[in-house]
Amino acid sequence: MMSAEPVPQEPFSIDAALEDCLAQADGEGVLLQTALERLGPASFCFVSLLLSVLFIQPFSLGPLTMASALTFMAAGWQMVRRAQYPKLPKRMRDARLHGKGWKMVIAFCQKTLRFCRKFTRPRLQHWVSGDRGEQFIGWLILIGGFLVAIPAANLPLNNTLPALMVLFAAIAWLEKDGLMIFISLAWGVLTLLYFLIVGLALWFFGEQVATWMHSFWGHFWK
Repeated sequence: MMSAEPVPQEPFSIDAALEDCLAQADGEGVLLQTALERLGPASFCFVSLLLSVLFIQPFSLGPLTMASALTFMAAGWQMVRRAQYPKLPKRMRDARLHGKGWKMVIAFCQKTLRFCRKFTRPRLQHWVSGDRGEQFIGWLILIGGFLVAIPAANLPLNNTLPALMVLFAAIAWLEKDGLMIFISLAWGVLTLLYFLIVGLALWFFGEQVATWMHSFWGHFWK
């Protein structure tokens, strides 16, 4: 008696996974743990993408900054360790996601991905493929989270620049676009240069520099 041939599995699609989660948001909703398991390894970059977008503006988000930074670092480290999806406390695992709020979150993520696809495409895929590719993305997200957590006198852009590093790392993995890795690295280098320049300026000129920068950005963003 011949054994049945295994049914080939369809390749993972972030769009199909998001649509599935969106459909389940009606009625009783879906457990957060179930949603993350459905997204699989993409759940790390899904969470990183959502949080990093919040920082694409020049001002600090207060307590949310450290919470987001810790989330980035935890997600990045678990990617490095090749976890299948984020490990969460039981209370968060059992949270049931449903209603308009969850739908808005999923829809926002879908719109962000559609916008990014105007300039991304699969290329240099050896940078974002296999275990090494996923671990490399994990390190970028982890380091970006560490840079977000660094206190920098609440100066403008001190969270925006490392958040862009996380954002492009997440996009690189989700869209299998290795070029985005180099953009992520560029934002990381720019973040370090920014901190170095600001640190030296504060060392030599003290609070006058911080006051001037706050006044400049406050006038610019009126």
